[in-house]
Amino acid sequence: MSAVVDEANGACTRVRCRELPIELVHNGSSRHTEPTADASGSSSASSAHNGHSRSSEPSTKNRKLTNQPENEHQDQMASPTAENEKVSDDRTWPGRGQKRSDYLDWSEYFMAVALLSGERSKDPSMQVGACIVDSDNRIVAIGYNGMPANCPDECMPWAREADDALETKYPYVCHAEMNAILNKNSAHLQGCVIYVALFPCNECAKLIVQSAIRHIVYTCDKYHEKMQCIASRRLFDMAGITYEQFKPRHNKVTIDLRHRCCEINGTRRVSRSREGYLKNSMRLDYITWSEYFVGVALLSAQRSKDPKSQVGACIVSVSKRIVAIGYNGMPRNCDDDRLPWTHHADDPLETKYPYVCHAELNAIMNRNCMALKGCTMYVTRFPCNECAKLILQAGISSVIYLFDKHPERFEYCAARRLFDMARVEYKPYKWRDDAQCVVIDFTSF
Repeated sequence: MSAVVDEANGACTRVRCRELPIELVHNGSSRHTEPTADASGSSSASSAHNGHSRSSEPSTKNRKLTNQPENEHQDQMASPTAENEKVSDDRTWPGRGQKRSDYLDWSEYFMAVALLSGERSKDPSMQVGACIVDSDNRIVAIGYNGMPANCPDECMPWAREADDALETKYPYVCHAEMNAILNKNSAHLQGCVIYVALFPCNECAKLIVQSAIRHIVYTCDKYHEKMQCIASRRLFDMAGITYEQFKPRHNKVTIDLRHRCCEINGTRRVSRSREGYLKNSMRLDYITWSEYFVGVALLSAQRSKDPKSQVGACIVSVSKRIVAIGYNGMPRNCDDDRLPWTHHADDPLETKYPYVCHAELNAIMNRNCMALKGCTMYVTRFPCNECAKLILQAGISSVIYLFDKHPERFEYCAARRLFDMARVEYKPYKWRDDAQCVVIDFTSF
């Protein structure tokens, strides 16, 4: 699988992205640097059961994200061990290879997770997702719009208009922001940033203010003149909460859940038809739970700087909440530009292998819950024996993987032996024949 970059001038550049079924499409703007990253190769999160359908939107008080160059040394989502010492010498690494440059920026990654979460929504007219991130760039909550818990979706009205207001969705539906805040995997949300597709309405603004969230990033403000959004801006301004419109480097990210490559510029992309819906019926082409978790793992892999192998992991609780996310990268506080990225060298110390932290390690170390007992790990590549040890010691009960390229190698044979003895279930992900391409289009709202 190749990732395809669509530059502003129309020229197309193919970038090998392992075998992962995902592509990134540039919007042609100059590459913007991301906020200083204090996060390791993993971010943890809570997956909302549902979220929000709406008519609210953004404010004009735009504060730009701190566009400082990304601190590659402290990529928290890629390496969790805080005590690691920095490399003290100034040696250059012969033939060490260059780290990958076309990875997702932090802001793109968080917004992509929010929009992917919206694909779980049953709302036929508006799918909205939200992603809450702490000061260490860890995802602590995810939500999407939907009906309240224990209220069957198929029994609830989904219409936007009706003679009787009680027969519309609006009195019942829970917005993405509400679900994300209520499904948090941390003690508090003070100082966090929320990424959301639509500018929050006044009801969600109340929750955001009361949660002490400090900043809002949104993609669309199409209800700017609506009373609900005017009230939101008034609340945010008085509470000192800043907000800004999302400015992506890529136009879209395409995840091929059919395990096939997508064409350049999405010319063969599968569009999700909205035809055939009954006016008052719920959406039927939402992604399944497993597709959602696999999608999060694939997205997380796109944060990796590894030029050869981008691996992502997503850990899910028995209640289907995402409690940890990770991707492969160098340890925290270790300079990406000074450590080797090559996988072949005369001296093994000049390869990446003694240094790189695997996605499974980062996910486990950066979890947002005390225990992982009984959880399931979705990972893009079958774990090695070292990661298998971590999985067993963490109490994870099952592993679902996308690829097992080298099952005959000793580290993978050893991993299977450990899993078998500990009765940890492991199985390849089953791609649905009718699975769709999920196109995360940052410009679609």
